[in-house]
Amino acid sequence: MTETRALARFAVRSRWDELPDAVRHEAARALVNWIGCPVWGSRDATVERSLAALDPFSGPREAALLGRSERVDALKAALLNGIASTVADYDDTHLASVVHPTGPAASALLALVERQRISGSEFLHALALGIETQCRVALALAPKTPGAYYMTGLVGGIGAAVAAGRVLGLDEDRMVYAIAIAASRAAGTRETHGTMAKNLVAGCAAEEGLWAALLARAGVTAPETPLEGRRGLFVQVAPGADLKVITAGLGTNFQILQNAYKPFPSGIVTHAAITGALELAREHAPAPDAIAEIRLAVHPLCLELCGRPEPANAVEGTFSVHHWVAVALATRAAGIAQFSDATVRDKVVSALRKRVTARAEPRWRTDEAEIELVLRDGSILRRHVDHAMGAAERPPSDADLTRKLAELCEGRLAPGAAETLARACWGLAGEADASILTACARGI
Repeated sequence: MTETRALARFAVRSRWDELPDAVRHEAARALVNWIGCPVWGSRDATVERSLAALDPFSGPREAALLGRSERVDALKAALLNGIASTVADYDDTHLASVVHPTGPAASALLALVERQRISGSEFLHALALGIETQCRVALALAPKTPGAYYMTGLVGGIGAAVAAGRVLGLDEDRMVYAIAIAASRAAGTRETHGTMAKNLVAGCAAEEGLWAALLARAGVTAPETPLEGRRGLFVQVAPGADLKVITAGLGTNFQILQNAYKPFPSGIVTHAAITGALELAREHAPAPDAIAEIRLAVHPLCLELCGRPEPANAVEGTFSVHHWVAVALATRAAGIAQFSDATVRDKVVSALRKRVTARAEPRWRTDEAEIELVLRDGSILRRHVDHAMGAAERPPSDADLTRKLAELCEGRLAPGAAETLARACWGLAGEADASILTACARGI
């Protein structure tokens, strides 16, 4: 059996009540962590301009945009909610592969909940399957894929197709077709880092996955081996990759349990350094003027993806370890309140950024870092971070995720709506209709 068919068979035959309790709960955690992100990002210029460009071409206005009052057709809702969810880079990350799996799958599913009745357990089940599929394909791709690609662009559409295909009732053959159609649209180059175009990646994956599932349901055929074929995705972007990783432990060893939830709105590879900076700032409270030098040691990927010493705005700051370390030291915080152009321009933050130097440690994990603060009196404060806050080894509690949702929804939803939305997410498995999510997340 090919890896593609094994994935399709698992997605079609899986049963919600047979999944381990931990997996079912993790699907709810992934949703709570993510759903505030599109609400917060709904007013960003990327979303405003994308909506203005595409709204005249909308079909039936049956799908909600989270955090907004407008409605668009289902495909555009998948696209725009996916775009909004990545504006602040505050979503989830499967650290072993650096894919952000919830956005594409959840955006595709939310686009369908007002077209057809989907129970809460069906929604969470499909979401878990979409996340698991992305993580597994990404895990196989990651060792051989050039860093020029966004992993979410390569596999997000596949996960969205599986999630949407599940609630659309695809049989095994048509699920293969959906995966294949989505794989044929895999894309996303990192040259867009630090620009609005970066935000399009997850949205495009969600839209492409949704229409892949819809086309497959209508009988559009596709190859049996879109991943493993001699002209398939793996040959194109990761020749030599071990495809057996995709199905190893499928159904027993769940990658969704290795998914991580960001405590900071920045590239995941910056989080260990930010963790160290926050810990030193909160423990020792050094005044910014007392810091003469800030020395970082990080995984090489941190500098490759987030080595911008002087970001011009908040979007560029997302990919600047220099910036977020300076923010953490200056404000003793690194949350959504600090994600702004004003923070980038702040004189204290800017001065601290200039004192940051960083070197690569190839033997370290991506969530490992060390920070040294050289103070003007000659003393040195040092912190080695084995695992960043938010990593699977240091996961946020359910209460932490609820607070994150509330912070993201503040000023975007009516008073009390965030609490209602959180309750809906945590209790979704018992809901008869998953459209309660979009009803709770409409903008003011």
